[in-house]
Amino acid sequence: MSLIHASQTGRSRWLAAALLGAVAVALPATVHAQDTSKTKPPARTEHVEGANDLAAGEYLTIVGGCNDCHTQGWAESNGKTPAADRFTGSNVGFRGPWGTSYAANLRNMTQRASEDRWVQILTSADGGEGRPPMPYMNTAAMSERDLRAMYRYIRSLGAKGERAPRPVPPGQTPTTPYINMEPVPAAPAH
Repeated sequence: MSLIHASQTGRSRWLAAALLGAVAVALPATVHAQDTSKTKPPARTEHVEGANDLAAGEYLTIVGGCNDCHTQGWAESNGKTPAADRFTGSNVGFRGPWGTSYAANLRNMTQRASEDRWVQILTSADGGEGRPPMPYMNTAAMSERDLRAMYRYIRSLGAKGERAPRPVPPGQTPTTPYINMEPVPAAPAH
């Protein structure tokens, strides 16, 4: 015999919800809490549509701010750097508590790395090795389709330029120009 009768579905749903709530409260938090540190977020299905993958990829790199760091002179040109000169990285470092990091030459990177590796890097903060100010939390939230469109666009530009300088560990002064990204405490109020 069923515990829930068709004529009692509303009452039964309320009762079932109350019972499940009571069971959940009685269980230790560790039993029903999910460890999200090792779980992959659900795949996103939202994506940008363009005339083709290259057009979508170019659009995503512009509105996503990729050129801001990975294209030297982007800000100075007010975003008018020709595509032929984009994504060659920068020798200007970003210095903070993590040390000094540099924006990679994405054009050469996409020539060496597979499309799958690109997606892996941008969704896992390069396996946990990625450094600020790269916004891995943003690229990890992008759909795989959009990440692949970005890869295809950047790869289509071909190899160009040199490798960006290697990161400098915390406590060491870089030999290149750098932007200091350490917070400065406010002056005490008088």
